[in-house]
Amino acid sequence: VCDNFVERKLQDLFQRESNNQTKYDILHILVNIKPFTTMRTYSQLMVLSFFARAASAFSIATPGRTDAASRTLGKKSTHLDVLETLNKSNKLASYIDLNEENDKKLPVAVVTGGNSGIGIPSIEALALANMKVVLCARNLESAKEAVETLPLSLQANIRIQELDLSDLASIQAAATEILEIEGAQNGKIDVLLNNAGVMAPPKRESTKEGLEMQFGTNHVGHHMFTRLLLPKINDEGRIVTVSSTAHSFGQLNFSNLNYDDISTSTNSAATEERSYTAWGAYGQSKLANLLFAKGLSDRLQEEGSGITSISLHPGVIGTNLWRYTPKWTRPLLNAIVTDKNIDQGASTNVYGCLAEKNFFPEGGEYLTDCAIAEPKSSGKDEKGSLRNKLWEATEK
Repeated sequence: VCDNFVERKLQDLFQRESNNQTKYDILHILVNIKPFTTMRTYSQLMVLSFFARAASAFSIATPGRTDAASRTLGKKSTHLDVLETLNKSNKLASYIDLNEENDKKLPVAVVTGGNSGIGIPSIEALALANMKVVLCARNLESAKEAVETLPLSLQANIRIQELDLSDLASIQAAATEILEIEGAQNGKIDVLLNNAGVMAPPKRESTKEGLEMQFGTNHVGHHMFTRLLLPKINDEGRIVTVSSTAHSFGQLNFSNLNYDDISTSTNSAATEERSYTAWGAYGQSKLANLLFAKGLSDRLQEEGSGITSISLHPGVIGTNLWRYTPKWTRPLLNAIVTDKNIDQGASTNVYGCLAEKNFFPEGGEYLTDCAIAEPKSSGKDEKGSLRNKLWEATEK
């Protein structure tokens, strides 16, 4: 009774309060009275508190960038700002040609999760950059509705492709179809934007193959999809994988990457019990995204390929990824925690896809706010051992 009474009173106070600082103070009261709140609410609030701090304090851009684009683009830039700035400063990637009169095949961008959130402005900017966009989505009706929100002049250059990243058979089928269609019509893929994701379902869910949903979809699905498309990616092309600031609280436990219950699972490779937490699993998947981009970059460079692989943090954005959070906390997301709107959240996606190659001289860079940034220590992986171990585990 006490639990419910205190929680209801504080929630009601939070909803009626209009001052952002007071709202933030109420949040911290809730966080600090763990004995009087449910563990589920407490854990969610702890993560929301982290994102609130991260919105203003995480990832300082690496100094030394002096090009015109980096001086004018930043946290509040939109997807269209990025395209305009790169074009005016002649810093667009070599595969982009905005001259519509040129009689040649359009460059191709393959985008996962292009039907919602930051995916929609991302495909808009890529189509405006005179690219053919393959919008990959699990829900074809939702993808069709997303395309219909764009100008008619852009819709003709967008093809919808069915893809369920939680189903390896669907990934294989989608990649085969993309290679057949785009290979025949355009020859090569110039950009692969791994944008789709699942965030923090409160209970452990499984992919079709029994992998933990976030790790299986966000990381394993994109790893497989990228590997299948790689032979047809332009040698000067780009692979951009959306990670998150959440990588900083992610941990890769190779004894049980999928949070399997080893006491009941009959086919698990896990050797150690691991309790599922929504945000712990999300952080693990986002760390895996970052390390995948670095590991892929290592292998491309070893092979002498000119393909660039990078990752990014788009910002803390109020998209449908937050659908698993309690409804009463959502005003907090918009008022305090989120630091960008959807168009601004898509800006680093677009920057990573369209900026010229020499903006990413090392390969494997991590971006935020349209600039190179420093990931947290686990994401740096300076010796490369963590990303190599992850690669080997994923390939199994």
